[in-house]
Amino acid sequence: MKRDRAHVYGGTRITIGPETASTLKAEELPDSLRERWGDKDIEQVDVEFRVEQPDRQPLQPEVQARARAAHALGVKVLKAPPRVGAFHIHDDGGEFYLSAGAGDELGAWIARVHEVGRAIEARGVGMAQVKALGLNSADAQTAWYKGLQNANDIHQERAVERAFGQWADGDAIASHIAYGLDIFCSADVGKSNASKSVLDPVNRQWLEQTYGVKFMSFEDLLAALP
Repeated sequence: MKRDRAHVYGGTRITIGPETASTLKAEELPDSLRERWGDKDIEQVDVEFRVEQPDRQPLQPEVQARARAAHALGVKVLKAPPRVGAFHIHDDGGEFYLSAGAGDELGAWIARVHEVGRAIEARGVGMAQVKALGLNSADAQTAWYKGLQNANDIHQERAVERAFGQWADGDAIASHIAYGLDIFCSADVGKSNASKSVLDPVNRQWLEQTYGVKFMSFEDLLAALP
């Protein structure tokens, strides 16, 4: 819920599992790695990062019902920009999430989604706003997201709530562009945010001119359907 955002995300813990090392034989390596490293064995080190949010509550029943209804209609979810410590999605059959491809195609999608995400954040919107709030409340030795739990009055808590909404909007736009989709459907024009929004008129114009994003409301989309 909105009121839980600062507490839940501020209490995020990242734990690191033990390292395991193994040797990959040269003949088992893909051509791209052999071209880089030559015909020799290489050592592979695996480390597992686990994200834990002990204060996160189960999804509300209404949210679960909406997700099931959307899935029944064939709606698929866009994958968000992958970040270190984020959750990993297991959906190999593409039942729930729209595929971002594999191999070089996946690499191109990842590069594109991060490129757009950084451009959005450089404008002070998207993830930039929630990160700024966390940094303002954290000391030099503390991760930015830990500072979010220091929101100590209703105004600071509301600012965190709005900033998380901005993070979601920015990632949705970045993912939309990386997938190369035709229409971004939303009636949100950034009015709920106290400062500028990635979906306000100025940033919408920038997204249209820079990335060719075509915005439609749900009513516009319905009217355009045959």
